[in-house]
Amino acid sequence: MIRLNNIGLAFGSKTILDNVSLHIRRNDRIGLIGPNGTGKSTLFKLICKLIEPCEGNIILAKDTSTGYLPQEGFVFKKTTIFEEASSAFDDILHIKSRIDKIHTQLEDASLQGEDHLLLLDDYAHLQHQLEVINGSKVEAETGKVLKGMGFKESDFEKSISTFSGGWQMRVALSRLLLQEPNLLLLDEPTNHLDIDSILWLEEYLKEFDGSLIIISHDRAFLDRNITKVWELENGRINEYYGNYSFYEAEKENRIGLQTARYINQQKKIKEVERFIERFRAKNTKASQVQSRILMLEKMEKEELPENTTEAVKFKFRTSKQSGINVLDVKDISHKYDGNLIFHDICLSIERGERVALVGQNGSGKSTLLRIIAGLEQPHSGTIKTGHNVLYDYFAQEHAEKLNSNNTLLQEIESVSPFHMIPHIRRILGAFLFSGDDVFKPVSVLSGGEKSRLSLAKMLLKPTNFLIMDEPTNHIDIATKKILKNALLDYDGSLLIVSHDRNFLDGLVSKVYELRNGNIHVHLGSFGDFLEKKEANLHIETLESNMNNSSIKPEEAGSQKQQYLLKKEQNARKRKLTKELQNVEEKTSLLETQKKELDRTLLDTSLYSDKEKSIEINRQYKVVTQELNSLYNKWEIIHAELESVSDN
Repeated sequence: MIRLNNIGLAFGSKTILDNVSLHIRRNDRIGLIGPNGTGKSTLFKLICKLIEPCEGNIILAKDTSTGYLPQEGFVFKKTTIFEEASSAFDDILHIKSRIDKIHTQLEDASLQGEDHLLLLDDYAHLQHQLEVINGSKVEAETGKVLKGMGFKESDFEKSISTFSGGWQMRVALSRLLLQEPNLLLLDEPTNHLDIDSILWLEEYLKEFDGSLIIISHDRAFLDRNITKVWELENGRINEYYGNYSFYEAEKENRIGLQTARYINQQKKIKEVERFIERFRAKNTKASQVQSRILMLEKMEKEELPENTTEAVKFKFRTSKQSGINVLDVKDISHKYDGNLIFHDICLSIERGERVALVGQNGSGKSTLLRIIAGLEQPHSGTIKTGHNVLYDYFAQEHAEKLNSNNTLLQEIESVSPFHMIPHIRRILGAFLFSGDDVFKPVSVLSGGEKSRLSLAKMLLKPTNFLIMDEPTNHIDIATKKILKNALLDYDGSLLIVSHDRNFLDGLVSKVYELRNGNIHVHLGSFGDFLEKKEANLHIETLESNMNNSSIKPEEAGSQKQQYLLKKEQNARKRKLTKELQNVEEKTSLLETQKKELDRTLLDTSLYSDKEKSIEINRQYKVVTQELNSLYNKWEIIHAELESVSDN
């Protein structure tokens, strides 16, 4: 479909791509990952021919149609949301406009004879074209996608300019999905979406019949939508065949093997160097010494893998223990410009609880957090914090509190206890501030960078209750993992707003959902909450399809029952698929390990070290036995999965 041949690209002295060759095939589903600033968005612009490479070329198949969603800089040609989204059907709208014009002309009584017949012929031809391309789908499809993106029908005729950048991104994405290109390039598509819209988008992409490349820091979104990973690192792209979870396990395995190869090679080099030094002066060993010198010169040197931020660990500081009741919110209501945002909100948090607050964008989540943090006063109701509660609040606007005259290092040192001073550079590195970046003045940082710096400062303040509004918005997957581990180790209580499902799953044990102005409580894991949301989404879609068809009520009830049975079957199918995937991942790791051991066993120098050869043979036996066990397990699970799929 698209081939990149020996692509090279540099901006000044910085190399973005170094002799990269790739092939995008039909129906590929690729996740493009890598640290911020490595050039992921730039690669998208290359594929879309928005910029040209310094070296190499890009070949597109003739029928390739590309749809590109950037992170920002959206261009709109229409005024209202509905007009812009439906502009994806410009060909249909153009035909409809011509039909309306001819219809008006035909009503003219003065039109007679051949002119009248010609207009009738044009009218019939255009009507036929409209039927062929399904002209009736414009309003239905546009409405369906806009609602899926979180817009209400009352928003459709509103001007795009009245909406925030996040909602404008949804308009651009809606138009893009309706265009149905055969290659979709999505740059951080979930950044401004709430959980409902993310789930809807995933359902939509399941049915998408084309190739897909996604840049995202949303691990769950990647896992559900990709089957291949492109890792952009140091100007090169490494391919991994699997989803993000497979990539992560395989990457760790490759790092381990690379480290082992480096250590073994260094050991071998030292042995050879000792031989050379020992026998350099002996004429009888001259040829052997020379051959070893040549061997060292020709040897392809192994390198140690670069350190990653995943090695970094830190903990939030906790103050003295709070009372059992940390927060008690009673009958809170709030209005903006006379409009009721939410009413009679009641919630409570006890010591040690980790709670998620979720809901559609615009439902009032951030407002409720600001009220709890004391930054806004509610219209009515009371908020009471418990005994000895010491809280800290993080939000995107937290950046306003930073001292713009300080450097990053000075800003974080201003809140750091003495014993943490040696670890400050490490903490800044985890939040993507490395090298000379720490000496930048705060005043030159972007909004996202200021948010990350504010988050790093929170680590150093003693608290027993954290209130966090979208803390993962501007950090990558590796740093999210570090932050999640720090929150899991945190001894205090937590109230967090986030749409990152992987981040919340395993972190929180209670979910408050703010919906239609009310709080709905879900006790249990975030994974359980999501399963219910997805089931409800399926049922709503089914009922919506039924309402738009001529299905009888009894048939509708039967279909709903069939759906629920299918849901149970799919749950079993998902569980088996996950088990199968885990077995395949372990098998892949062990097969790679076995190949390495095979190579080691073929090296005759191994047998000069008896203890080492015994150990390698023992490892080989263990790996082979484990592989055989995994092969048997795979066959059992696969057979059961086929049985479930056939029913």
